[in-house]
Amino acid sequence: MSSLKELSQDIEALVEKASKSVVRVDARRGRAGSGIVWDRGLVLTANHVVEQEEDIQVVVDDTSSKATLVGRDPATDIALLRVEGLNAPVPARAKVADLKPGQVVLAIGRPSGLKATFGTISSISTSWRGWRGGEIEGLVQTNAPLYPGFSGGPLVDADGRVVGMNSWVFGRGDGRAIAMDVAERVVESLQKDGRIKRAYLGIGTQPVPLPEAVRSRVNQESGLLIVTVEPKSPADKAGLMQGDTLIGLNGTSTANLEDLYTGLRKVQVGSTQTIRVIRAGEVKELKITVGEAAR
Repeated sequence: MSSLKELSQDIEALVEKASKSVVRVDARRGRAGSGIVWDRGLVLTANHVVEQEEDIQVVVDDTSSKATLVGRDPATDIALLRVEGLNAPVPARAKVADLKPGQVVLAIGRPSGLKATFGTISSISTSWRGWRGGEIEGLVQTNAPLYPGFSGGPLVDADGRVVGMNSWVFGRGDGRAIAMDVAERVVESLQKDGRIKRAYLGIGTQPVPLPEAVRSRVNQESGLLIVTVEPKSPADKAGLMQGDTLIGLNGTSTANLEDLYTGLRKVQVGSTQTIRVIRAGEVKELKITVGEAAR
């Protein structure tokens, strides 16, 4: 019984320590969310918590302060707020490489009073495609329940490190958190540009097998048939046509949609890339200036 009591006291102390870096975010009518102190004057929260960009309030120790939106990224459900005079500790953060299924974690939120739930890491996704179509690396699944208002709050390990930012958007009933590795990359772009710049070509495709006569010449068995080309898009300006079969981007083969998504993540918006297509049985190379996807 004494060891059980000690465990309870350890968890209580861990929640108390971690809670000092958890704030309340009021930016939805009647539905407060949570946030994590990210750095001096900065708070990380979930994008869906910040429905209104005006009159955002962050509450720390019962003191409410006005916050401004630095930037948001709906694809990863991350938003960054600036709070002048924020005086709260910045928590230690863990890397995806440090996480393993079975590790004990606590989900913490502060939609009103402090709340916490207990569980373990169920899995760590190396690649997960969100409902908006964007791909997210490092999504942490947990069986620690996420109650209303937990979104934007931290998932904390036994050492008190933040392993992820809780988000109901990706769970739809399951507990999921965006790993800190992902959050760090997103925050860097939000501070620089206020958004994430994602590459865009302006084509609709579907995987198709390549003709036998073409396979040996291009050393791949499938490609992406271009079924639509958006007018005035980068693809349209580059001369891509409906009926072309895309087989390469930036020196990498595009045998399927995942290859294309991977290739687009590696190129910068505004850069000029070489694409390879099959047109009327012949291999052609075209230059395309990569556009930016709409937010």
